[in-house]
Amino acid sequence: MELERFREQVRRAFGKDLHRASPATVREFLDRLQSEAPLIMTTEDDRRFPVDEEARSYEEVMRTFFAQVLDLPPDKAVPLLWAVAFDLSYAMIESHDADRIGHLFRGMDDPVL
Repeated sequence: MELERFREQVRRAFGKDLHRASPATVREFLDRLQSEAPLIMTTEDDRRFPVDEEARSYEEVMRTFFAQVLDLPPDKAVPLLWAVAFDLSYAMIESHDADRIGHLFRGMDDPVL
């Protein structure tokens, strides 16, 4: 996907200043983006991200991803890196919010006696 088209999609989804971004809307956007126009790292015909089958941890998978992104032209690397950073940032927000207010909902699934 061209960088300018990526920018337009992000701004259309979240507003110019990203004021409509939330953990839920970010996840929906990235899921839709992946299904409609995958951010690919290989040839135009092959939309798969090659994963080293020898990787034994998420850390190794991410290390491989970032090493491969270094070899991409900037117009392909920027959308990939931006999407990963956006996803991880909002995942952290979601995790932080869950930790902060999760205690309010503990036990709500327990049957009432």
